[in-house]
Amino acid sequence: LVVEANTRLGSTPPSCHNKCNQCHPCMAVQMPTVPNHNRIQPSTAASVAHAKPLYYFESSPGSSSAGNRYSNYKPLGWKCRCDGHFYNP
Repeated sequence: LVVEANTRLGSTPPSCHNKCNQCHPCMAVQMPTVPNHNRIQPSTAASVAHAKPLYYFESSPGSSSAGNRYSNYKPLGWKCRCDGHFYNP
């Protein structure tokens, strides 16, 4: 007996059971995540001195859209939705 393993790209939806404050039906939906640029706050000036700089590499040197290549990338995350409101799973 041969069993095939199903490979899936991405993530599976979370369980939204009892996550929508008694609202029904509570369904898992994918939505773009909101970037939070102020998430990491250095506590001292010394920690800033030890921070590593970020470098962006262009995969094709002759590309004309070097600075704008990934500007429309929006990572998706899961939320629970009910009656137009969103809740954390």
